[in-house]
Amino acid sequence: MKVKKNCVVGDPVMLDRYTSDWASVRLHPITFYRRLDVFRKSLKKVKGLYAEIDSGQFVSIRFSEQDDVTAFYKTHKEYV
Repeated sequence: MKVKKNCVVGDPVMLDRYTSDWASVRLHPITFYRRLDVFRKSLKKVKGLYAEIDSGQFVSIRFSEQDDVTAFYKTHKEYV
């Protein structure tokens, strides 16, 4: 696993284990990939760390800080 800016990247299984106790947002893959640019723009403002995990059935965005989850929900409430 690596940390690039505020994003934790690497093997999905290892990411799942590492971030299992973080707060998460689950999105349908179609919604996530259609709005990827908008989501990524808002994720640049994250204060803590975050990880994007694509399991096929859904995309989970996990946040290390609860404030980041709250801000994400406020920004994208119509898609979450």
